[in-house]
Amino acid sequence: MKNFSKNHPILHIIFKNTFTLFNFVNLVLALMVAFVGSFKNMLFIFVAIANTLISIINEVRAYKIVKKMRLISEQKPTILRNGKSIQVAPEEIEKGDLVILSLGDQILYDSIMEEGTLEVNESFITGEQDNVEKHPGDELVSGSFVVAGTAKAKVIHVGDENSITKLEKEAHHLKTADSKLFTLMNKIVKYISYALIPVGALLLWSRFRTESDATTAVTSTVAGLINMIPEGLILLTSSVLALATIRLSKKKVLVQDLYSIETLARVDTICLDKTGTLTTGNMKVKDFILPDGTTFDKIPSAMSPAQKSFLTALNAILASQMSENATSTALKKALAGSGKFAEIKGITEVIPFSSDRKHSGIRTRDAEYLMGAIDFITSNKAIIKKVKSYAGDYRVISVVKNKEFLGCVRLEDEIRKNAPQIIKYFYDNDIEPKVISGDELETVKTIAETVGIRDLRGIDLSTEKNLNFSKLVQEYSIFTRVKPEQKKKLIEAFRKNQRTVAMTGDGVNDILAMKEADCSIAIGEGSDAARRSAKLVLLDSDFDRVPSIIDEGRQSINNLERSTALFLAKTVYATILAVIFVLAPLSYPFSPIEMSLLSFACIGFPGLVLALEKNTARIKDKFTYNIKHYSVPTGITVAVSMLILSIIATNNNFSRAKLTTLSAIIVFAIDFILIYKVSKPLNLFRAALLILIIGIFLGALFIPFIRDFFEFTLAF
Repeated sequence: MKNFSKNHPILHIIFKNTFTLFNFVNLVLALMVAFVGSFKNMLFIFVAIANTLISIINEVRAYKIVKKMRLISEQKPTILRNGKSIQVAPEEIEKGDLVILSLGDQILYDSIMEEGTLEVNESFITGEQDNVEKHPGDELVSGSFVVAGTAKAKVIHVGDENSITKLEKEAHHLKTADSKLFTLMNKIVKYISYALIPVGALLLWSRFRTESDATTAVTSTVAGLINMIPEGLILLTSSVLALATIRLSKKKVLVQDLYSIETLARVDTICLDKTGTLTTGNMKVKDFILPDGTTFDKIPSAMSPAQKSFLTALNAILASQMSENATSTALKKALAGSGKFAEIKGITEVIPFSSDRKHSGIRTRDAEYLMGAIDFITSNKAIIKKVKSYAGDYRVISVVKNKEFLGCVRLEDEIRKNAPQIIKYFYDNDIEPKVISGDELETVKTIAETVGIRDLRGIDLSTEKNLNFSKLVQEYSIFTRVKPEQKKKLIEAFRKNQRTVAMTGDGVNDILAMKEADCSIAIGEGSDAARRSAKLVLLDSDFDRVPSIIDEGRQSINNLERSTALFLAKTVYATILAVIFVLAPLSYPFSPIEMSLLSFACIGFPGLVLALEKNTARIKDKFTYNIKHYSVPTGITVAVSMLILSIIATNNNFSRAKLTTLSAIIVFAIDFILIYKVSKPLNLFRAALLILIIGIFLGALFIPFIRDFFEFTLAF
């Protein structure tokens, strides 16, 4: 089925919405009504068809928009085919193609290394967190991603032979949607499904014993079973989430997991990667610093020996690296146009940048040149202390030759203009921001303070041993010098402390943490692997979109929680009545046609309208509350009222029309009180909704031809 949904997505949407248990039940019940010739009472089947069509249209529309956005945002792999270098869509790659891989790329197909050296993370496949070095002849497994190096690899498996495809079929690596809404819907469907067949059979048996004719027996049985099905709730849930996906697409937000909208709405902790989130990701060189403390902000035309040694090494390391990032781009720009540097000859090995190592470099026969964070490229404590004193508001990149300090560069991060407003939004909406970064503690704290982070308690994880992550997340809000595996452990610790966590990121160093988070948000300009791993992608890389995503999710879930009470109240009283009328020799008070009216006027219509109203309050998980305080009391009230009415009707020989009319009036009155309660506090919009609902029911009761259609009577 998963393979079918992947290859024929629109057909899958049509199939899953059409061939449902509830649609099958509706069809069987409609055939029962048709069999006894009461065609008017088949109105409910047209409502079911309309529900199905609306759900299909909304989901197909959302799918097409998401597909279009994915095509726009998707990076096309570069391959060598027939001696030419071309970019193709992932699905166009064929067995035998040579794929060029570099830092941040997701490995889409099983391949064999042909040239180069890579470090890959295979944790999603093997469960092992350590990076694995790959050389020519080694196999690359689809589903892993590149954390360092560049290479050419020959594709050996595509389609169903691909490792990741096999894993998807077995679903071993997939994380189940952590959706309370999804879980609730499944439970409702499961329990009602268990009850429908035995209750239906018993109810039909009891109606034939009680009612005087077959038509009344069948229609009353059908009315009882239809009421038990909360099909409108399932429609409403899928439609609301699909519409939210469509609205977010207009804000350049790609929703890759429908239920992530709900999850983000519940978030109370958001972990922010500094680069690309609080900052734009654009960097520029502030100045260069030599070992004696001399600083210069431009490359001099005539260089001193110290300058020449430092800048030549820096330039050689940059030139050796095949992958680009914001830091290397800024450094190359600062060195450009300064003339030729002396060449470092005899390079025997290139050390690609890695988030774990936090450095890159080159080796010759007699020297090793490293560039990166000072405490990761030398153990000289005096040098480390001196270089760290230069940090302040800047990122510091150092260069050493055989562990000897040659100099460092200070780079400025560009802070996002609206970052302070976004951070304020988080605090105002009960979401606690945490900062996780690979940079220096003081640098990150300065930026965090600038954007408005209130809790500046920070820790440099590179200086700590035997880390207790559960304790750390309770004591600190800023975490620096964090390795990818440590990011993941921080997210795990937050979740173990009963936090609902969102994680933002743009690079391969964020992927493990993003996968672990309840909801992950990738920056569109980030790595291919990061975007594929995220549940939400900011296509224009504008972090300002996050508040609107949270608001969209809160609106959807808050309103669905409120509307749930309307749908479940009907299920509660229908279930109770079904049991009562199996045992009691009384006339069942409903017929299918009047229940179609009540379902529309008191449940479907107000539920849909209320679900689309703006509501961005903090999610309070009111499903259980609504069931206890609204659905169950209302359901019991209706059930008791109908039992009393049926006893009175039986003892006083009420006509069928009189019984169903009185039952409709009573149920409408009770349901209206429920709608009023869930609509409080009233505003102009909700008041207008209540007036319209009254108008719909009174029209059905007092307009003659409508009254006749619904078989109501005013002859009391």
